[in-house]
Amino acid sequence: MARPWKAHQFILFGDSITQQSFSQHGPVKGTSPQTPGAGFFGPALTDAYVRKLDIINRGMSGYSTNQALRILPQAIPSPEHAGVRFLTIFFGANDARLPNTPSDPQQHVPLDKFKENLRRIATHQCVKAHKDVRIILITPPPVEERVNIKADEAKFPGLGPLFRRSVAETARYAQAVRNLGQELGLPVLDIWSAMMKQASYNGSGLEDEALVGSRDAPESKVLQDFLHDGLHFSRSAYVLLYKELMELIEQTWPDQMPDQLPFVLPRWDDEEVWQNENAFDAQNKL
Repeated sequence: MARPWKAHQFILFGDSITQQSFSQHGPVKGTSPQTPGAGFFGPALTDAYVRKLDIINRGMSGYSTNQALRILPQAIPSPEHAGVRFLTIFFGANDARLPNTPSDPQQHVPLDKFKENLRRIATHQCVKAHKDVRIILITPPPVEERVNIKADEAKFPGLGPLFRRSVAETARYAQAVRNLGQELGLPVLDIWSAMMKQASYNGSGLEDEALVGSRDAPESKVLQDFLHDGLHFSRSAYVLLYKELMELIEQTWPDQMPDQLPFVLPRWDDEEVWQNENAFDAQNKL
């Protein structure tokens, strides 16, 4: 009796930045040239691991870690359904929204609660059930305040001047992810620092007042290109995210790089396997 396809999964668990990472929408009038087809990350990762791991998008637009923790058991399959090889956990963009800002419902999650939520997600029983899962924490990105203010005012006309996110606040949430990674012994993809380094800033953001991306700092063309509305990723940001992820995997688990993994099901021209039933079954036992 033939067995069903049962490749291990590479689950991307996050908010709208993850959800949109597969997007192939066409040009939107009035947006940056970076916006069309922004979702480079998901298709690139899918292509890299094609027939080796199934890339699963579990991005939930607007979600904070409060909501992510609630729905986690629905986002992660049981080991009986599918094995999970990788799990990225990419939240904080919404948690770091400033409290009591215009437009309800509020998304802000206090810093300590954010960190505890991430800890509970990474150590949840439904994750631990996958004994060989490789967990990667991803920091929230910075924001570009000028662009984000304009985008929010266009999205919510009539609410007056909107200042709902700050680059200094995202720095605090990014540091919380770094700290949690150290505490749990988990690798951290630090997209906050990767973007800021491209914008010629090399600090943690915790000691400086006028950070790159702040309204009080000179404009950063780099961050404006990365974050098409001051928050969400353009194509160039997803390219950077993909590059950083593959470098992290190569450094941490070199045996899990795409060129080190076998295909699920044999190649079409593997005559030895196709002509030998026992060899076929042995090669494709998952």
